[in-house]
Amino acid sequence: MTNGVQYYRGQNEFPYAIGKSGGATGVVSKMDKGQTWLFQNGTAAGPYLGRWSRYDRGGTLYINTTSEDAVGKARTILRGCSRFNELIELYLYVEVLNNNYPDFVTDVETTWQLSVGDVYEYKLPKLSDPEGNDVPEVYVNSMPNQEYPPFLFFNNKTNTLNFRPDSVWYQGLSFYFTIVVKEQNSDTVMYPHYCTIKISGDKIDPMKYLNFTDITFEMSDIARNSSGTLKWSHPVDLSFVKDHWDEMFDVYIWNVTKRAHNTTMTLIDFNFTKLHNGVDEKGDKEDQMTMEFQATFYQPYMLCLLVKKSDNLYIHMKYDLLDTKGFFRPEKKIYEGMFISGQNSSETRVWPSKCERDATDDAKDVLGSTSNREKIYVKKRIDLQFDFRDEIMAWFRYMAQQVFWYLCGVVWLQFFILLYR
Repeated sequence: MTNGVQYYRGQNEFPYAIGKSGGATGVVSKMDKGQTWLFQNGTAAGPYLGRWSRYDRGGTLYINTTSEDAVGKARTILRGCSRFNELIELYLYVEVLNNNYPDFVTDVETTWQLSVGDVYEYKLPKLSDPEGNDVPEVYVNSMPNQEYPPFLFFNNKTNTLNFRPDSVWYQGLSFYFTIVVKEQNSDTVMYPHYCTIKISGDKIDPMKYLNFTDITFEMSDIARNSSGTLKWSHPVDLSFVKDHWDEMFDVYIWNVTKRAHNTTMTLIDFNFTKLHNGVDEKGDKEDQMTMEFQATFYQPYMLCLLVKKSDNLYIHMKYDLLDTKGFFRPEKKIYEGMFISGQNSSETRVWPSKCERDATDDAKDVLGSTSNREKIYVKKRIDLQFDFRDEIMAWFRYMAQQVFWYLCGVVWLQFFILLYR
């Protein structure tokens, strides 16, 4: 029989080195064939009272439980066998004492009504632990799924709450947090006081309050050599756009046979030849909005052969980049790098007029709607092309030149014959 152990429910693990206590010294070491910690009725004590560690300090029982059913005194047995098949038992009384959370000696305030610009301090009442077995402490924590007040500061030396709502953006909002009282040596014996802060005034709608920079883009007419320009409505980082072009845009041709084969026509190549983000020949700073491009079409001589139907070049922004307000989605924030350094990216939007139409459609569609963001594109009719980089067009040009000089030779020959006659 060993001395009993007392433990307050819910406290951290209490180590009881049974292998070094009183008459049990050396007994645990004789249990060569394993040990089992049991209640007197034969059921396992480990799941309810803690755990047994054979090699920690000669054998240690770690008492730990949060169950109220465990409160009371229980007789436990540490049972094992020696190498000579001798049954060895050690008896230990484990008394689990009831343990309640500490609390304030007076009622604590949990609701505040403040205004923007207020500076308010609230000192928490003193703490008391009913059993007196541990040191009470208090801290402030967030409330699940609720907005925590960013203007709240807690001084844990004086147990004082400091409120300083200094921004108009807090106006008309409610914030939530918890004041948690607990025992210093326990992670479960605690109690949260749920608190609410209401800031007076009308809530400010940032979409109406802020001055946004709304960015769009347009495309020039396609020249006969398959070149053109893409121009942004405001200065952007053109180098960034060029480097991330394939991630942000699709370029394709919608030709007159699209409905027949239900697909668009891709380009052989699409390159930017000049970015207007430097200094021009006169030494003036360029607009940082214009991107000159050179397209390479497949069989350019087959484009725009019909008068009443057009082949169009599309520059199409990918639909999954923007949210319904025209901001880049959280997982696409990297593309805010296209905004000029120094601009506030949170106040810059891309095609908001089209994105906002999806906000209404989202309410009708459970999965959300992107039908309007799928229409963020510019298009231009492709006129007759004379792109002599194409082998066939270059061959026809060569043949035209040869025929021209051949005809010139025939005319001059006829002239000299007539002159001779």
